[in-house]
Amino acid sequence: MIELGSPYREMATTCKTRPTKEKKVVWKRFESEPFEDGRFQVKVLSKKLIDSAASLFRKAYPEIYGSPHEFVLMPERYEGLIALDEDWKEDSRSRVCCMPVVVELETERVVAATMLTKIEKNLQLEFTFAATLPEYRLKDIMLNLRVVTWKTALASGAEYLTTFVETWHDITQKWCIKDGWQIAGIFPGNFVRWKDPDQEYRGCTIHCYYFLANVEDYATKPDEWSLAPELKELWEVMQRINKKIAKEGNIPPWLEKHLE
Repeated sequence: MIELGSPYREMATTCKTRPTKEKKVVWKRFESEPFEDGRFQVKVLSKKLIDSAASLFRKAYPEIYGSPHEFVLMPERYEGLIALDEDWKEDSRSRVCCMPVVVELETERVVAATMLTKIEKNLQLEFTFAATLPEYRLKDIMLNLRVVTWKTALASGAEYLTTFVETWHDITQKWCIKDGWQIAGIFPGNFVRWKDPDQEYRGCTIHCYYFLANVEDYATKPDEWSLAPELKELWEVMQRINKKIAKEGNIPPWLEKHLE
């Protein structure tokens, strides 16, 4: 066992603690039944769908070109990063990302996708992306995709969820608030974003978090924090806002009926 020094100050005096343990976040395979009269189905990404998935993101989310996430625009970078159906036994444990996709069965075209990213040692999952081709923005497509994405997250072994949403897309902002995500902050200039045709800028993103089960019991409380006055004021404002965001149970209420 490695020899560690003493912490700067004693923490975890206001929360539960637990023995250290090996941490694993493993992708589980979920698919939907065909829907919209058998036209669409949510599937695990496979090798034959990589080109179509990358094409979807290039059309629906070109702003991420030049950013840390630009690999989803480039099919040659998928293998090694995203868990694939053909190598699921290995990929489900070793790949950092999982990408549920909605496939139009007749054309075998990916028309919508989400992506989850794991930070395994932190038992954390990030809801990183959701994208739909403009001509396929039907309610049932995103509903079925969200159900599978949440199922994947809940079955992974993660206990802490995070996400970021763009300041220009208030639809996803409203989804997060309705689903009970807590607001962590607004990060000006957080990600490089592409501007047509050959310019770039730094975009602003909104960050949120979500505790699963009783994991919040293991999070330190403000009573033991030492905050500068400005940060204390900020926390109090955030708390007032987050208390207005209803969180009923451990998962969004709309999801419960889809887990039965």
